[in-house]
Amino acid sequence: MQQRKEEKLGLWLLVFVAIGSMIGSGIFNSPRDLIRVANPQGALIAWTTGGAGALTLALVFVYLVSRKPELKSGIYAYARDGFGDYMGFNSAWGYWSAGWMGNVSCLVLLFKTLNDLLGEHAISPLAAFLTGSALLWLFFAILMSGIREGAILNFIVTTAKLIPILLIIFLGVSLVRGDLLLVPDWQQRLASNGEETAPLLQLKGAMAIILWCFVGVEAASVLSGRAKSQQTVRLATILSLLVVLTVYMLITVITMASIPAGELADSQTPLALVLSRTLIGTAGGLTVKLGIMVSVLGASLSWILLSVETLYVAAKDGVLPRTFRKVNRKGTPVNALLLTQCCTQLFLLSILSPKLNETYLAAITIASSLVLIPYLLSSLYAVKVALRYRTTEKTGRNLFVALLGTIYSLYVIYAVGVEYLFLSVLFYGIGSLLYLRAKREKKERPKPWEWTVIILLLTGATWIAVLLVTGKILL
Repeated sequence: MQQRKEEKLGLWLLVFVAIGSMIGSGIFNSPRDLIRVANPQGALIAWTTGGAGALTLALVFVYLVSRKPELKSGIYAYARDGFGDYMGFNSAWGYWSAGWMGNVSCLVLLFKTLNDLLGEHAISPLAAFLTGSALLWLFFAILMSGIREGAILNFIVTTAKLIPILLIIFLGVSLVRGDLLLVPDWQQRLASNGEETAPLLQLKGAMAIILWCFVGVEAASVLSGRAKSQQTVRLATILSLLVVLTVYMLITVITMASIPAGELADSQTPLALVLSRTLIGTAGGLTVKLGIMVSVLGASLSWILLSVETLYVAAKDGVLPRTFRKVNRKGTPVNALLLTQCCTQLFLLSILSPKLNETYLAAITIASSLVLIPYLLSSLYAVKVALRYRTTEKTGRNLFVALLGTIYSLYVIYAVGVEYLFLSVLFYGIGSLLYLRAKREKKERPKPWEWTVIILLLTGATWIAVLLVTGKILL
């Protein structure tokens, strides 16, 4: 699809798509979720570790954008160029699946916050489901008018949602207490519930939460085919990551040093609790709750943009059925968008559960496990590229960064938990059927090793589906 010059995305549109993807549901819930598994000191170690890991991934994408500018769709294109059609397909499918699962988590948090705001007048799960469905298809209508128009709306929404976050940072400092931040005996016992712990257990428990906060760091590279230049993509990736890391660490420190651990763990909207205790009082809590709802709507829009673009580009390359190549006169991939919204609609049924926080945590953890495979493949591809060009680059820096990105991806796969990686087999198994259809359309046959993996995935997916239907495993 040819883009007119005026339709290309500039630096700040790309930066705000990336920030909008990363600063979404995670920033408003992360202090509460983190204090349940780690003390403040452990959480800071986890942020430092996770931030460093996210930075290595950002540098991996910056390096690949620089070294491989002809690959215009980021995370999917790297896997395909490095490891063939099937690995490229799995990267695209996993990333797309993580995107719309992220949308589910955004909408769940939206209604969790709304009900906290309404108190005894909280809406029913059915009303939440119907309203969420309406919002989902409103986004569909917006994006049907054009991808660039969606990016501009995301810019406006992201700007608006940063206002309550900045208020918390500037006003919440006055509430900071050293005794809450520096928990005695923090290595042995959790301050929030008194359970026994250890530093490595705190780090492991926090990593899935922190990873979700940084998912989206690759957003600029995914949309690089619509960017004004590859230099713009590189700068947008680094800028967005540094802004987000700074904001997340400040929010965590201020919140954990302002609210006692037990109270923070029980709070439905922790940042609203912080701002309500500042000089602006009740109005501050209301501001944050409204900010949460604006924020998650913006993050949802960002994720739809990234998911649809990945599916569309993969279809153009023939690793997904050609139906997903179809675009309307505004350049929007209509069938890719429709499938994304339909899958989100199906899983939105989870909003009917009264346990919204558990639903939210399950959604972000499944999404995190799905995105880890694309991250790992991109890091491995960076290793491959760095080895190929090691004589001309005359430095081992890029190889070192690529290896760190690979190690970080592997560690987070372990930290998130085998059970969630196990559930991701269901998604990859179902997706393999579309890969087979795409091969049939091209009158090609999968390679023998691909057949082996596909059969194993389909067998595993069938088994997991039976266990879910019979209630032997629960999401």
